[in-house]
Amino acid sequence: MRSLPSGPSACRWVTGVLLAAASATGALAQADRPIRVGAVSSLGAQAGFPESSQAAQRYFDAVNAAGGVNGRRIEYVSLDEGHSPQTTAAAARRLVSDPEVVALVGGSGLLDCPVNAAAYAAAGLVSLQGASVAPECFASSHIIPMNNGPYLGLENAVAYAVEHLKKSRVCVSILDLPGMAAGYQRSLGRLKPSVKASLDDVAFMAPDADFAAAIREHLARRCGAIVFTGHEPTVLRWLQEAQKQGLGDIDWIFLTPAYTDRVARAIRDPKARVHAMAEFEPWQSASLAMLDWKRVMRESGLPLSALSQGGYVSAQLFVRVVRQMTGPVTRASFTQALREMPPTALSFLGMPFHAGRAPAHAPNRTSLPVAWRNGLWKIAAPVWIEAPPLSTSTP
Repeated sequence: MRSLPSGPSACRWVTGVLLAAASATGALAQADRPIRVGAVSSLGAQAGFPESSQAAQRYFDAVNAAGGVNGRRIEYVSLDEGHSPQTTAAAARRLVSDPEVVALVGGSGLLDCPVNAAAYAAAGLVSLQGASVAPECFASSHIIPMNNGPYLGLENAVAYAVEHLKKSRVCVSILDLPGMAAGYQRSLGRLKPSVKASLDDVAFMAPDADFAAAIREHLARRCGAIVFTGHEPTVLRWLQEAQKQGLGDIDWIFLTPAYTDRVARAIRDPKARVHAMAEFEPWQSASLAMLDWKRVMRESGLPLSALSQGGYVSAQLFVRVVRQMTGPVTRASFTQALREMPPTALSFLGMPFHAGRAPAHAPNRTSLPVAWRNGLWKIAAPVWIEAPPLSTSTP
């Protein structure tokens, strides 16, 4: 029979046994509790992005119904950022101060990144955002957008017009929302010279601007393609005014928010040349992941949109990371596991996902153009268009 160690070795042996027992006891105790995940989003009716966090919630519901993650349920706490920096900061404080919240998943809003990025970094709390908008979302060590965002989307849209549609004169109208102009300016500056040379006119427009006058000016300049960066409600207004004046032989290019059934139904000219930049795999795809996403969204009454795709894939990523972890799931252990994950193929993304320890993140820089054909969106180009990697500065 093997004898037990004695002396100093015995002390170390006993200490190791006690630590292992304590760890096992802690793991058993944690297994009885749900894994708590949060989100800060714009949920209001006016300028809300509720589909992203709602899609994340539905994905977590499906995981819980199937037994959870390693036997543990996911508890999702989705908070509204409100309409002021004060309400946005208060929502974040509630999640940051809760040690049981191991990560934020599926958030989408206008104020969250500018107001809370520093607080998330200080607390070591990672936010896997379903749809990021503000430039600060792409300049934070602890915010990881799952979408292109409007800035990389603009870069890819202009590159598509010049390199794929072969347009020598491209006009751009940028919806000038608070805090976004600098991000757009930097993205335009990142365009390679051969693409930038084709930009004929770039205009920044307030949401209540006269769209009809802006379109008349673009038409007078004889632009070969017109890029508009608005979200869905302004895209619908823009299209309404453009169709009154005649779409003509121009290619009208929009970003991801235009890739919806509502926009497709709003186009009446059968010869219209309208395009949108899909930042995730188009939902016409028959892949198993896409079919599952459609099923979950339809059963939940959620729209098929890039916002719901972003929320879904951010939740999917969170679950994948946690399932690969050993030991307790904490804020620190999740962050470490995410950073150590090698480049990984994810559903819907046109490039492998990788976060690492970068000071700023844009793991999804690819867009797949879709074109309107007889009331439906069809894939317009066989390859993903990929914007160059970000520097450490805001895009």
